[in-house]
Amino acid sequence: MRRRIALVSIAVFSLGMLTACAVPNSLKLNPSETTVEYRFRDSSVPPKYHRSYTIKASDKEASITVDSYGDMLRQETAAMPAETWTEVMDLARSLPERTKDIRAPKPGCAGGTASTIVVREGEQERHSQRIEDCGGDPVTPLTDTAAPLEALFDMKDLLKTGA
Repeated sequence: MRRRIALVSIAVFSLGMLTACAVPNSLKLNPSETTVEYRFRDSSVPPKYHRSYTIKASDKEASITVDSYGDMLRQETAAMPAETWTEVMDLARSLPERTKDIRAPKPGCAGGTASTIVVREGEQERHSQRIEDCGGDPVTPLTDTAAPLEALFDMKDLLKTGA
């Protein structure tokens, strides 16, 4: 009887240790086969002020397309520095853990912005997250991941609006 209790205790303790020491839910990605796409949808404002954009990135290059309600305004491509791609890959791998507490927006969220990120490995979508920002929702997991990609471009110039 004592032996059974001891074995059960060891099993429960071992299971607890395995659970406590579990690695956070992270993506295992091959950098040379991975692409990251970040989309920002601007709020509902007149077309001359509306600026949405999409950045598509791989280990070789990143491209950005800026639009106003679907009308393409600007498009640029930049080479991908190895250190930038390493940073983006680290951030992409941790997206499941960093976005796990994000909830759907409350009804009535009108006029806000939205951010979407999609991580693909080859043709397979590995992670996708969309966040509506209606005044204070946590978009930082997505914007933090997009920041090194945005730094490849002159965002101020690309997003300037007509007067």
